[in-house]
Amino acid sequence: HPTTYLNLINGPHPVYECTPQPPLPRKSNCFSFSKNHTTHNQFDKAHINDIKKPRRHRHTSTKGMNPKFLRNQRYARKHNKKNREIASEEE
Repeated sequence: HPTTYLNLINGPHPVYECTPQPPLPRKSNCFSFSKNHTTHNQFDKAHINDIKKPRRHRHTSTKGMNPKFLRNQRYARKHNKKNREIASEEE
């Protein structure tokens, strides 16, 4: 170590050498195991409140449908109203 002003005042710092530690012995019944998911009791919980069918809505969502189909459907509905008015006038 080079001699510096701090070394003269405080004295030389000891050099600590890190020696590798031997691995600890592992028992044969130790596992690195963690449970992520279990279905225990889920069936019973579901049937306490009854499993119900999903509710059917009056109008299903058109989100993600074919735009060409939706455009045609829009025109068909528009002209269907006109046809109903004409049919009611004739009767």
